[in-house]
Amino acid sequence: MIRRGLTLSRVIRRFNHQLVDDHQYSLRRLKVKQDESKYYPLAGTLRFKERNPKILRIPAFQTIFQELETKTLEGTNYVLQGKVVSIRRAGKGMIFLDLEQDNHKVQIVASNKMMKMDLQAFVEVHGDIRPGDQVSCVGLPGRTNVGELSLKTLEPLRLASPALQALPPKLTDQSKIHGNRVMDYLVNKSSRDVILTRAEIIYAIREILNGHKFLEVQTPLIGSSSTGANATPFTTQSVHIKDNDDKTLDLHMRVAPEIWLKKMIISGFDKVYEIGQVFRNEGIDATHNPEFTTCEFYQTFATLEDLMALSEEMLDHIMVRIMSDPRLALVAHQPTLELISAIDENGGHFKKLEFIPTLERETGVALPSELTTETLVEYFERLNLPLPEIKSAQKLLNYLSEKFIEPLCGSCPTFIYHQPAVLSPLAKSTSISYGDQSFEISRRFEMFINGREYINAYEEENSPFQQDEKFKLQIRAKEDHNDDESIIPDEKFVEAMEWGMPPTGGWGMGIDRLTMLLTGSSRIDQVLTFGKMSDVIKQ
Repeated sequence: MIRRGLTLSRVIRRFNHQLVDDHQYSLRRLKVKQDESKYYPLAGTLRFKERNPKILRIPAFQTIFQELETKTLEGTNYVLQGKVVSIRRAGKGMIFLDLEQDNHKVQIVASNKMMKMDLQAFVEVHGDIRPGDQVSCVGLPGRTNVGELSLKTLEPLRLASPALQALPPKLTDQSKIHGNRVMDYLVNKSSRDVILTRAEIIYAIREILNGHKFLEVQTPLIGSSSTGANATPFTTQSVHIKDNDDKTLDLHMRVAPEIWLKKMIISGFDKVYEIGQVFRNEGIDATHNPEFTTCEFYQTFATLEDLMALSEEMLDHIMVRIMSDPRLALVAHQPTLELISAIDENGGHFKKLEFIPTLERETGVALPSELTTETLVEYFERLNLPLPEIKSAQKLLNYLSEKFIEPLCGSCPTFIYHQPAVLSPLAKSTSISYGDQSFEISRRFEMFINGREYINAYEEENSPFQQDEKFKLQIRAKEDHNDDESIIPDEKFVEAMEWGMPPTGGWGMGIDRLTMLLTGSSRIDQVLTFGKMSDVIKQ
C-alpha cells in the first residue's frame, strides 16, 4: 500500500534514485579496492604540515571563533577533520560541506579560486566527495555572506576514509533499526541523542558520588557464586580453572556487585561505588534485558534517611545537568521537565509510602503479624485474590505490593519504605508497631515513578549471625516453594563479616531505566547501545 500523499510517480523516482545511488557506490567500492593506500592514508599525512597549521577539533574551533566577524581571518591556518554530512554545490568551482565531529557541525567552503586550482582539476579532486566520507581540510576561519562561521579551504580536501555504502534518507523500520544500530545512529539523530543522554546521566552520578568523596571501584564480573539479588544467574566454565577433584569449575556471571562491594566496606573502604554491568538469566521485555547497567554505592554509618536525601540530591543533579545541555533538547528536555514539575508540585521533595500501613489502607484488611506462607495464603483468601504459582512469603508479599502499593506511585518519585523483613534478606531489620500489632520490618526503601522501580536501598545487615540465619530462610524458601529467585547463601561473605562490618547504608539504581524515563523511551533496547540481547546476536 502506498502511503497517503506519496504518489506512484514519486515512489518510482525515489526507487530509481536509490538504484542509481547504489550503483554509484558499487562502482566506487571497486575503485577504492584497487588502490586502498590512496584512500586510507596514515593520520599524519592528513595534517598539511607544509603550512604549519593549528589542528583543532570542531567544537574548539566553534568556541574560539564564535564572536568572529571578519569575512576571512588571515594569519594562522587551521586544520579541521570529520565526517561529511551534507554537500551543496554552487557551480563547478565551489562547494559547501557540513563537517561533523564530536556531535558538532561546521561549514567548510571549498572553491577553486581560494585554492588557486584549475577548474577542471578542482572538479576532478572534489567531484567524487560524498556524504559519509571522512575528510581533512586546511584553511582560514571566516564568515560567509550570510554570516555563517566557516573554514575557507586553501588546499584540496584530503580523503581519510571513503563511504562505500549509501545511507537511506530515513530509517523508521524497527526491524532494520534493531538489526543494524550502526545505520540507525548514522541516520537518526534522536537515537544518538539518547546515548548522549545516557552518558550525561552516568557522568552526573559520578560527579555527585565523587563530590561526596566516594571511591569508584571495579569488582569481579565472574565468580564462583552469584549472590546479591533475587535473580537467576548465567553459568559458565573455565577450561583452565579446576576444583579440588580436578573437574571443570562452574562459574557465575554476577547478578549484582553487592556482596563484593560490602566486602570492600569490611576491608576498610568507608565509601565505595561501582557503575557496571550485571547479568540475569531472565526474560526480555520492554523494560528488562539479561544484561543491564547499575550503579551501587555503600557508605558506613549511613541511615535510611541519609540514603533518601542522597537519592533526591542525585536525581536533582542529573536533571539540572540534562537541562543545561542543549544537545539533549530533542529527546531529553521535555521528559525531564515533566519530572521536575511533578517534584515541584510535591513541594520539591519525593513522596513517601510506608509499606504495611499503605497496604492495610488499600485492602481494608489488617495483615497478620506473622508473615508466613500459611498466614499470607489466608490473607489472599480473605481478599479473594488468586494465588501466584510460587507461594513463598516473598512472592506473596511482592504480589500484594505490585497490586496495591506500586500503582499509587505517580509521576512524582515515591519512596516505598519499611518493607516486611522477609522481603529483604540482606537488610537490617527491626520490630515496629502499627496499632496493636508488631511487625518485623526492614530498614529499606524502593523508589518508584509511575509504578516502575528505579532505586533499591537499605541499611545493611551487619551481624554475621543474623545474616547466616536469613540465608537459611532463603534456602527453605527455595526448597519448600521452588523459588528459584531466592538469594543463594554466601558462606565466605558471612565469614568476612566476622572481621567487623560497620553499620552501612547500601543503594542501587538501574541506569537503563532512568535513561528511558528521562528520554521518554518506551523500550529498554532504545537506551542500550546495540539493543537488547536478541538484537545484539543479529549484529
